[in-house]
Amino acid sequence: MKLDGDWRRDGMVVARDLFTAAELAGIEDEVAKLLTGTSGLPAEELVYEPDTNPPRLRNAFRLHLYSSFFHDLARRPSLTGVMRELLGSPLRLYSSQMFLKPGHVGTEVPWHQDMPYWPFAPAEMATAWIALDDTTIENGCVRFLKGSHTLGELPHEPSGVTGNSLRLAASAVPADCAEEAVQVAKGSVVIHHCLTVHRSDPNRSVHDRRGLLFIYMSPGVRVTDASRLKGGANFPVVDG
Repeated sequence: MKLDGDWRRDGMVVARDLFTAAELAGIEDEVAKLLTGTSGLPAEELVYEPDTNPPRLRNAFRLHLYSSFFHDLARRPSLTGVMRELLGSPLRLYSSQMFLKPGHVGTEVPWHQDMPYWPFAPAEMATAWIALDDTTIENGCVRFLKGSHTLGELPHEPSGVTGNSLRLAASAVPADCAEEAVQVAKGSVVIHHCLTVHRSDPNRSVHDRRGLLFIYMSPGVRVTDASRLKGGANFPVVDG
């Protein structure tokens, strides 16, 4: 599959239209279970948008631990084939999440790198973010600082943002990396390196901006601090 972008240069690429309409319909059914509270996820894996009544779901974490559907989806050959090319083999799954960013109330995600959240080394991990809706400037598409993954791990500080507890320290935001707002059609997959700086604006539209993501690990990644692990230390091989 041809990817839009240059992984080594930019630290992010796009695989357009990777999922079919039929596959997306199946995912929609599982997402509906999250929204109706019938998914089987415990309360500690769910985060809601602040000050919403009725509560609007913002994040759902570690889906693959509770649902065979998401566990199997993380192994989809066309998806793992792309990730294997970027990270090597055997490819392992670290985690799975939903970021729902509902219309009008979906809140911002501040500038950050993913790696400071995770107790691993080396920095050979990547996130595959599957668009379940068309993502636009208006509904808060993800924005990347292209090439920022080459700068190493940057200083972070508490953000005060529900569901995204860290943000890049203001003095650490790279001034010489071009920002790109990545707008994609539903069914496309945006893949970014664990050190690529990214953020998203609030959802100012009437349209939801739901993203399902899987986080993959290279064969060389190891745990550096087991006390910081959430969801256990079983990282299944999904390819190779």
